[in-house]
Amino acid sequence: MIATVTLNPSLDEWMRLGSLRLGGLNRAAGFARYPGGKGVNVSRVIRTLGGRTVAFGLAGGEDGLILRELMNRLALPHRFVPVPGTTRNNYKIVTDRPRALTEINMAGPRVRAVALRALWRQLEEARPRPRCVVFSGSLPPGIPAPIYRRWIEALSRRGTPCVLDTSGEALQQGLAARPWLIKPNRHEAEELLGRRMRGRRETLRAVGRLLERGPALVILSLGADGALLGSGSPPSVWEARPPAVKVDSAVGAGDSLVGGFLAGWASGQPLVEAFRLGVAAGAATAMTPGTELCHRDDVRRILRRVTVRRID
Repeated sequence: MIATVTLNPSLDEWMRLGSLRLGGLNRAAGFARYPGGKGVNVSRVIRTLGGRTVAFGLAGGEDGLILRELMNRLALPHRFVPVPGTTRNNYKIVTDRPRALTEINMAGPRVRAVALRALWRQLEEARPRPRCVVFSGSLPPGIPAPIYRRWIEALSRRGTPCVLDTSGEALQQGLAARPWLIKPNRHEAEELLGRRMRGRRETLRAVGRLLERGPALVILSLGADGALLGSGSPPSVWEARPPAVKVDSAVGAGDSLVGGFLAGWASGQPLVEAFRLGVAAGAATAMTPGTELCHRDDVRRILRRVTVRRID
């Protein structure tokens, strides 16, 4: 079983408009609501691909109840600790003219230490014990930046591999715990390393520099250009490229990459083949509207066309 932890989940509210008139009346041509948050997305993809997963997190208020109900409709196992306040809403406005996505993300409810302790107990007592724990996403108000580091250190002492997919100070702090895998995108890697990745050579060097920070594996996501997988010292690097697909919404593609990779790894696939599956899942998610995420048939069809090669 793969456990995911989302400390700041959301209800993602998607609206489609012909155009957006600031200060005027706008009529939506379409609306959809999805359970959101990076860890929730990872669990959704693992479940879609036939893997076993439980999504752990925090939820508050009426919107927290809606979030749970949406996850029930997806038959997605979850264990959420109730918190005061209300689960955040993230608003995504897709316009045809111009073709663009406008996002408005809320901060989330302030979380107290008692809720964190309750969530940690649920994670500690989970049965069966997770084969891997994924810590994903931003931190809501009230949670200290070192929280991921503390929890990764505790789980690592028990021999449980951990995945860290966050940004900013939470990523800086979490790296000190030497997680098994990190999955930054280009911007997050540049922010972490304090330098731009100009060109292919510098991008490859960045994978090595990230490995020097302590993780056993690095997956660097590069959007439509696929991703790089790095491991070892000196690093071995593989490049995976998906076929060109018609992109509807790339939101959640990075989370789908993590979910696909872990679904393959948990089923016993070699790392490179699990990497191929992750890249296929990310590309399949880019084809779907909103945060609908990937469909299994699309993943299977794309998987055959993902090219993977080792780069010396």
